[in-house]
Amino acid sequence: MDLLKDIKKKRAKQKQKKPFRPDVFNQISCIVKHYGLNNDFLSILDNVDDYVSKEQLKFPRIKIKAYVENHLFPLATKDEYLLTMSIISKIDNPYLKFVHSPEEIIWCEPLYRLNPSMDSEKLIRYHFETLYLHERFKACGNKAPHQTENLK
Repeated sequence: MDLLKDIKKKRAKQKQKKPFRPDVFNQISCIVKHYGLNNDFLSILDNVDDYVSKEQLKFPRIKIKAYVENHLFPLATKDEYLLTMSIISKIDNPYLKFVHSPEEIIWCEPLYRLNPSMDSEKLIRYHFETLYLHERFKACGNKAPHQTENLK
């Protein structure tokens, strides 16, 4: 009889509604469409290290995370689709699903290289450049400014 109850329980669990979670393609496609990105953006991704080294890596600027409206099923043109797939293939890491702007796409790879096991709560809440600067200060052994202590 336990077997019958177990089967019924498993079937009932399978029938439960599960919330739809947008995948990486939806996230990146919405950013491509919202910001009007084109193939020039791929050349920036090819030179991410140059971009990061040219940036003024000084505090106390803490960037605010911008939010892009995600559609359940984004409609993309052929060019937008190809660009989205190119971005996804170039930056193949789990942080990509948390980006909300082209700038965060750029910072995604350096942040992942610096700390590949970051908490998802931080990735949702803070801009990737801010997280990168915080992790870099931690890695260098420097004491981070008081603004970054709130990231804990």
